[in-house]
Amino acid sequence: MNLLTINTYDCSADASGGINRMTALLTPEFEKAGISCFFGYFLPLAPSFHPAPFRDRIHLNIPFDEDKLEKFLIKNKIDIIQINYLRKEFLIKGIESITRVAQHNNVKTIYAFHMCPGFQTVTNGTLQRMLYGYLHNDQALKQTLYWLLSSTKPIWQPISNLLLRKKYLIPYNLTDRTVVLSQHYIQPYAQLCGIKDTSKLTAIGNSLRYTDFVTADDIQKKDKTVLVVARFDEHTKRLSYVLRCWKKIEQCADLQYWRLQLVGTGGDERFYRYLTDKYQLRRVEFTGLQDPHDYYLHASLFCMTSTAEGWGMTLTEAAQLGVPAIAMDSFGAVHDIITDGYNGTIVPNNDLKAFYNAMVALMSDDNKRRQISLNAVESSHRFEIDNVVNQWLNLFEELQDK
Repeated sequence: MNLLTINTYDCSADASGGINRMTALLTPEFEKAGISCFFGYFLPLAPSFHPAPFRDRIHLNIPFDEDKLEKFLIKNKIDIIQINYLRKEFLIKGIESITRVAQHNNVKTIYAFHMCPGFQTVTNGTLQRMLYGYLHNDQALKQTLYWLLSSTKPIWQPISNLLLRKKYLIPYNLTDRTVVLSQHYIQPYAQLCGIKDTSKLTAIGNSLRYTDFVTADDIQKKDKTVLVVARFDEHTKRLSYVLRCWKKIEQCADLQYWRLQLVGTGGDERFYRYLTDKYQLRRVEFTGLQDPHDYYLHASLFCMTSTAEGWGMTLTEAAQLGVPAIAMDSFGAVHDIITDGYNGTIVPNNDLKAFYNAMVALMSDDNKRRQISLNAVESSHRFEIDNVVNQWLNLFEELQDK
């Protein structure tokens, strides 16, 4: 079997992003299973990135060159095309051309939607961030727009959902199968499409990023560290929520030996450093952009406050390395990863009081936290790459048999 995967960007194991990481992780496993893997992309990566190995590559473009793609399919005897979620400028025209060529050559097609359905209407604009933008000349107009959209969401969201329909319905109609990241996304995706028949929708989650798992002894040696691994973007990650909770935690004498590590970088780093100074926080460390593996090994608690995620790969990374997570209930896949009270904690979306209380409860109870850490490691085995690869292989075989 020959598989062509198409992404917006070229693929590299060195680059970030969930779609890129999963492509780089799954491709060698598909090759081991006897699938010859080819790759297509619209935009190149920076020259500093080393391209991931594929049998052959095709650089696509808009306006779309259908003859170029057809020659590539014939030359490489492609059986299945997997189109991963594309940027909006390539989405409709790109999928229409790709599926037209595929059908003409009897090639099956899959559309893999790597986001949370309806993510386009998720907003997080705050008055605090907007005012900071004006006072410090930092994205003031952009943050004003976010604040206005957040304040008026009940008015415009129903209209926006109707305008988004074709972005969900066209890929669903044109491809042989649409894959979402969670069973919790099937009904929301169908609702956005305006359809009742979900037979063409399949759920396959992401695999673990790392291959090692911590032991009970490793968990005993962990530091009193709360960890955040995220892009520093307030609109999508809401790290100000963590800092607001941490302000109260630094006032708890019983938690004086705990510290907070923020691993990452992004456009809102200055804003988060400003909040750290404003709240007079003394036990917050900004590490910069790092491979978070060793930070997970030492941390005892993980926090996620995202407005929405497709999968939340940092949650499974944390789990396999024994870091129980507290996450807001802002996306369906969080329930695939966390069983509340067993291997982590899920709190209501936007409920800062509940988030703070959950942090204090786990930070204050070493025995409970370590048991949840062990449960997190055990439950993370569900997402080992072999399990995820087998789900994809079963889908490929099912499509070829049709």
